[in-house]
Amino acid sequence: MNSTTRSLIAVLAMTVSWAGLAVGQEQSARFTRSLHVGSAHPLGELDSLSDANIHVDVDLSYRIKGRTPVGGALFAKLYVGLNQFTAEIITGISHPRWINVSFDLQAVSAPSATGLRAYLQAGPGVYWPKTGPSKLGFNLGVGQQVPLGAAFSLEFGLDFHQIQTKPATRFLTIQLGVLYH
Repeated sequence: MNSTTRSLIAVLAMTVSWAGLAVGQEQSARFTRSLHVGSAHPLGELDSLSDANIHVDVDLSYRIKGRTPVGGALFAKLYVGLNQFTAEIITGISHPRWINVSFDLQAVSAPSATGLRAYLQAGPGVYWPKTGPSKLGFNLGVGQQVPLGAAFSLEFGLDFHQIQTKPATRFLTIQLGVLYH
């Protein structure tokens, strides 16, 4: 990845994480910004070459369909993620890493009796390896949101990623996020 691409990704990450700050108060209620940290777990051929390591992402979600105290919601979500793996010593390769920019639709359920909200999300993305050209891919995710008052929520989730390489590159991310509404 060249320096221009790195700079573009850094600017996009900062924009995604803080874009809602300049929006008026009425509109900002439609935006959610968040930071997620967790681990990336290789699957398939990637698993035979490497072990789990860190996952980090920042995102900006826009509420497409309203949320009420008793109803669900639909969000469009743009996020930038870093997925690092640790190469196994016997392979002699550098640690694999994929940076992705993804666009998901996220359906969030009405709150359960305990106040938790389940979510399901999916969408396409562009993935950049540590070296080499970008590749298209997609992700599917499930999880729970835990409201912490009007302004914040915690989000626990599991995402499956597949990158269209030959053979396909697959991994899971397990993360905890802090959402700011």
